[in-house]
Amino acid sequence: MNQQYSNRLSVSTVWAKARSLEAAPHGPGPEAAAILAVLDQLDLDLVELEYRLTGEVIERLLPEFKARGWRVSSLHNFAPLPVGVPRNKASGDLFNLAAPDREERERAVEYTLRTMELASDQEAEAVVLHLGEVSEVAEKGVIRRGADAGAMIPELAAHLEKRALYAPRHMDAVSFSLERLAERAAPLGVALGLENRYHAYQIPSLPELTILLERFAGAPLGLWYDCGHAWVQERAGMEPASQWLDTLGAGLVGCHLHDAKGHDDHQAPGAGKMDWPALTAALAHAPLKVLEVASGAEAGQMREGAAMLAELFAQAKRRERKEASA
Repeated sequence: MNQQYSNRLSVSTVWAKARSLEAAPHGPGPEAAAILAVLDQLDLDLVELEYRLTGEVIERLLPEFKARGWRVSSLHNFAPLPVGVPRNKASGDLFNLAAPDREERERAVEYTLRTMELASDQEAEAVVLHLGEVSEVAEKGVIRRGADAGAMIPELAAHLEKRALYAPRHMDAVSFSLERLAERAAPLGVALGLENRYHAYQIPSLPELTILLERFAGAPLGLWYDCGHAWVQERAGMEPASQWLDTLGAGLVGCHLHDAKGHDDHQAPGAGKMDWPALTAALAHAPLKVLEVASGAEAGQMREGAAMLAELFAQAKRRERKEASA
């Protein structure tokens, strides 16, 4: 994958979510202006467009990005928000790529292809995908209770056992989806980042992603590592966060960077318990590095967090060069 952005940080428009929704009733122009006012507070020139943005807002953002010398690094599926979908329903899980029902799955593929085409039009490097869920066991509280306990709790263990019963049919379904998407990814010049998820019922687990990447070896897709999701699952007694990168890091497409503590993630870097020196060393080679922070983070926190990460990544790169020349 292209390494043109590997030494720079990108920021997701999710950080502007609160201001964006506040301005939305006044129309796409004021909403785009509100997003720009938030992003202007950071000295970054790469942006990830996420799934809460309508097509009208994106149309107004893109010329402003160009005027500022900014580039779109990546898009988070499903963007733009499909016409007719209420803003409060916007989600990376709006459609299920792992749905056994063919019609539902085809709808997910159709809207993913639209996101990929927009990414190609903007010469973005990647599209971040949520691969879906094992819908029979969709329960959100169990991972949070596990993370708060700091260990595998019986409830989560039972949840995972039940998940394993239903997962194979969803893995077959997501393979059908990825076959369609992988065929288009190379001609469009876009990599597909398959994100590790927060909830235990969501796809993929580490073994599932390993299988999928072996199945689609040679296609432009790979792990999109979300550090907060991995941290929360480790806290809950699931795979160690580092195991994702140890196993699949060689084909890494990109990463979402945010801090976490307890079961709360998407905090500004430095506001939680993440081991940033170790993590930046492990992610120094990531082609795309995107700050994906909730809108509650203050601008000062974001600037400090971005500066800290930039310095730590620079240190990691220097160590790599020194070791390579030794």
